[in-house]
Amino acid sequence: MSKHYKLLLYSLGINDRQLHALNRLVGKEPAAIKLAFIENAADVIPQSEGWVKAVRDSFRRKGYQVEPIDLRLFRNRSQQLRDKLSGKDVIWLGGGNTFYLRWILRASGADEIIRTLVSQGKVFSGWSAGAIVAGPTIEYFDSMDDPDDAPEVILEGLNLTNIIVIPHIDNADFIEGAHHTNMALQAAGYNTLPLGDEEVLVISGDDQRIIE
Repeated sequence: MSKHYKLLLYSLGINDRQLHALNRLVGKEPAAIKLAFIENAADVIPQSEGWVKAVRDSFRRKGYQVEPIDLRLFRNRSQQLRDKLSGKDVIWLGGGNTFYLRWILRASGADEIIRTLVSQGKVFSGWSAGAIVAGPTIEYFDSMDDPDDAPEVILEGLNLTNIIVIPHIDNADFIEGAHHTNMALQAAGYNTLPLGDEEVLVISGDDQRIIE
């Protein structure tokens, strides 16, 4: 993995300490940071509009320049998508269904674009499904998400890190599935990191740390 990769991966909550870590990764103040908000993981989640908007608005209130980008509109328009993402400081992927998110990343060509841009220094940030897809595989996450929500199941992750984030390890709604997924991945030889809903994994090259 390139020593230049910069990632901020988390489960759910986002607080001032975590945003400070994001600002440091980018090297700018919030008002100067342009975020591409990819929220498609929630496309297949019923009644998700409210919390999707709440997350987006929380970043805007902190002063970030947020632009939602719907990957469904960029199928067969990969050059336009590349141009749009190239103009951002942070590529941010939200939560929802991991299998659907991975499919739309492939269907739109965003997966290869994101890999290239992160290797060139763009910051990648994701929570829940958005954090999971940063790793090498999304296999075994059927204990937490329904693969049938994706038109095609693609198990390969984005390979931005060899760590697979297991989100919501302390969340009563997800804890059973999260532990099952974690055990299955470890048994298969993967490097996993269970994260609570307030914890964040920050990767800057070879430096990796958890903040909460």
